[in-house]
Amino acid sequence: MAQGSARESARIGGVRTTAKYEVDALVKDLIGQFSGARLPMPVVVLYAEDDDPELDREVRGVVHAVQEAQEAGGLPYRVVAGADGDDPHRNAVAVVDSLAKGPWARRGPAWYRSYPAPRSRLIAAIEAAARHALADPALAGRPLDDHVETVLGRLRDLHWRPEPRPVGGELQRLLSPVLNSTSLIGAFVLAGLTSLLTQATWQIVVLVLLGALLLLGVTGWVRRNTAPLSWLGRASRWFATTTFLAASGRQAAAWSLWRPRMSWDVTRARAREVAGEILKAQLPGTPDEEKDRAQQFHLQLRTLALLEDLRWAHRSWAPDLRGRKRRVPPVVFVPRADARNGVLRVLGAISDVRSRRSEQDPLLVLAAVAHADVAAWLEDAGTAPVTVHAVGSRRRGPYENWVSDLRVRQAPSRGRALAWTLPVRLTRYQLGAGETTRLAPVPVGRSWWFLWSRWTVLAVLVLAACGGVLRVQQLGDRYCEPRLLGSNPDAVWRTDPGGTRECVGVATGGVSFAGDGGGIRLSGTLPGEGTDRTGAAVGLETVEAAIRRENARVDALPDVRYVTVVYAGSLTTAAGQQSRALNSLKELTGVHLAQLRNNAGDPLKIKVLVANGGQDMYFQTEMVQRIVDVARRDRSIVGVVGLGRDTADSDSALTLLQQAGLAVVSTTNSGTYLAKGHVNYFGLAATDQEEAAALRQIVDGLALPPADRWAAVLTRTAGRDDRYSPEQAQYGSAMLKEAGFQLIGGRPLEYGLTSNGDPDFEAALSTSCHSEHQPAVLYLAGRADDVNQLMRRLAADAGCTRPLTVLTGDDLTKAQFRTGATWMAPQATLYYTALSDPSVTARASDLAEVAAAELRLAPRGGNPYEDDVFSDGALALAYDATAALQAGAAKAGASQQGGVGSVMAGLRAVEMKNRATGTVDFRDTRPLATGPQPGHGLHIIRVRRGAEGAPLTERICGRAAGDPRPLGGCTP
Repeated sequence: MAQGSARESARIGGVRTTAKYEVDALVKDLIGQFSGARLPMPVVVLYAEDDDPELDREVRGVVHAVQEAQEAGGLPYRVVAGADGDDPHRNAVAVVDSLAKGPWARRGPAWYRSYPAPRSRLIAAIEAAARHALADPALAGRPLDDHVETVLGRLRDLHWRPEPRPVGGELQRLLSPVLNSTSLIGAFVLAGLTSLLTQATWQIVVLVLLGALLLLGVTGWVRRNTAPLSWLGRASRWFATTTFLAASGRQAAAWSLWRPRMSWDVTRARAREVAGEILKAQLPGTPDEEKDRAQQFHLQLRTLALLEDLRWAHRSWAPDLRGRKRRVPPVVFVPRADARNGVLRVLGAISDVRSRRSEQDPLLVLAAVAHADVAAWLEDAGTAPVTVHAVGSRRRGPYENWVSDLRVRQAPSRGRALAWTLPVRLTRYQLGAGETTRLAPVPVGRSWWFLWSRWTVLAVLVLAACGGVLRVQQLGDRYCEPRLLGSNPDAVWRTDPGGTRECVGVATGGVSFAGDGGGIRLSGTLPGEGTDRTGAAVGLETVEAAIRRENARVDALPDVRYVTVVYAGSLTTAAGQQSRALNSLKELTGVHLAQLRNNAGDPLKIKVLVANGGQDMYFQTEMVQRIVDVARRDRSIVGVVGLGRDTADSDSALTLLQQAGLAVVSTTNSGTYLAKGHVNYFGLAATDQEEAAALRQIVDGLALPPADRWAAVLTRTAGRDDRYSPEQAQYGSAMLKEAGFQLIGGRPLEYGLTSNGDPDFEAALSTSCHSEHQPAVLYLAGRADDVNQLMRRLAADAGCTRPLTVLTGDDLTKAQFRTGATWMAPQATLYYTALSDPSVTARASDLAEVAAAELRLAPRGGNPYEDDVFSDGALALAYDATAALQAGAAKAGASQQGGVGSVMAGLRAVEMKNRATGTVDFRDTRPLATGPQPGHGLHIIRVRRGAEGAPLTERICGRAAGDPRPLGGCTP
């Protein structure tokens, strides 16, 4: 009956089972407890119920069977056979060292890298240095302190490593994970390099590769020359702060990221103490009691380092989420644990260390112990060991009982030294039952957390950096100031009809329209040319930098009141057309000089923003839209100075500014319709209608007989960027007809532009000069840029040899006749209207003094305003326009604090005498007036070819700005 009862105990649910199956079920249950709730893992000790060597072999077979089942699975495990030496202490240390060094076996892919052991390597380094000192014959019979100093010296020589670092192969070790395309990091790097090579410029590719090589070189140098025990390392922090060690002398246990010297002192003090204990444990002259204590300290410290390494490797919320990738505990299988091979000491050390510390490590141990060896444990336990419970039973199993009693069993008063040991007694019938069930490996589920790692983060960062570079490059094709986060939207790249990219918009942030600094200079020359001329050193980059400095100075003033003026002009050009930006450069210079003059004494300061509409103001509307956008953010903007080129979209541009409440003080725009349709428009330039009326005096003064009164009007072909030419042609044709002239062809003759923007007069001159009636007067309704080509065509055309009077309403002072930039045909006499003549009107102003003091523009000669920098009036007009806008803002009480909406009303009360252009007076200007606005300056200039071929320029008549009298005395 008893035999039947015993046999029945070897059944699970009525099915005959074996000890192997039951132990395997127990191990799987423990692993399941860890995977689900990270519960504590015991040291499971298997032993036979009876003292029988055959049964002890069966118990070892159980451990072997469970271990062999895991060879086909993904469970990380190690098999410990014990050491063969005669010293149990050294054998025990060797067992712990082997667990820390070797790889953990598993089959299939490892979803996370092997277990690192920096703390174990640190203790191993001290052990290796101690062995070196013990083997040194020179230290035989020397005091312990001498041995300790030798140990510390050896540690310094090895950079606190267990063994010398191998020479060579460092580059290969660094590059192997990066260049291996089968690894995750290698795949990311390959993808990043492919993107760079296919999309980025070669300069960016070279920079990225050089940066990567530099990073690898620095990393290799640090790895070769920096000790693992530096105060930044994990092992150093643990070694300096663990409560297991007591600091030697008066040095307190401490570690600080910001105090490396203190941390290093604590580390050295503790290393000295540990080295002394390790030496005591092995020196032959150490007393037995002291040697036993030192050996116990050494083994427990070694075990503590191992358990702490494993615990650190399973932290759930580490930066690399290692605990979420390692879902099962590491398992150590010990087929034979006895006193001689040192394993029993290791198992006891594990239990002792766990009882002394509050942190929980993941190590699970399954060991087979002979019945005779485990008897001593049972005598100290105070409680009987457990038997393996039947799976599916409602009773509490051995693990549940062990966990429930763990807290109490760790108490010293209970006398339980091995509280973390879970002894499992196997009966003869369990060990002798037939094998009817095949063991299966522990299932290790795949976690998608494995995608997250330091290499993944590095790969993501590298790809993000490459993507950021490519994205910035893409943004650089759109924005003049690209940024990965928040590109500057106030200035964008646009391609003009000639195919040149130009930066268009408002220069906020770090935007500059100067480009590479190779643009036109105030002297009208390119860099390196005409260096002796006034303004040869002043280009757009110089003026922009000066404006930024003055703006910054205004911002730094305490309790400052200021307004912001936007200059809008044509500051960039197509390739080879740099001279077309000269007029806008001069105007911007005039704006800056007015800023400096005002800020020197006026309480209401001026800040300047620069806006660019591209060559010939082709992108005027887009520029104005961005001015309006900036004005919404910056309430100190009171208006715009410039917009001096009349284009097809000038009307819509002014409408946008008017809707935004921004006044416009125009410099050279002569559109007659602008003041009639916009209440925010204030022009300093005479209109096309006024210019044509002034040239009527020249036409009447010719006194030609009616039969010779034939004229040709040449005008540019109408385009989207030009409204100026058709309006000039309209008023010029009407004036000639009123003077009794007949137009060849009965209408204005159009001429087009070549691909590079030069005029093509061949068809127009063929019609006018080769007709039945040759013209006596030729009216050019075009641009100043067209005059040079027109004169050369007139000189080359045999049909245009008779004397010819050429009239134009465009201001040709910027044509620079005196420098030879514009040529004159020998048969032609040119009359043009000038908006100002600073050599006459600016003598009473301070423009030249400000220019000389601030920008070192000091022309030679008695009258500085006769120099080409000033003579065309562009600088003077912008200087006066800026001062007028500031005066209107001051009268309106406007500043960055408010009042901007009243600036237009304030402008209509402005009167400024002794200005560079004369008197600026807007008091009689009427909004939306249909008649001419009074007070515009206007001058008529005659140009003829001299005896030596050089153009001769002569002022015929004129009036200064602000003079209401009619223009008179204009005799050809």
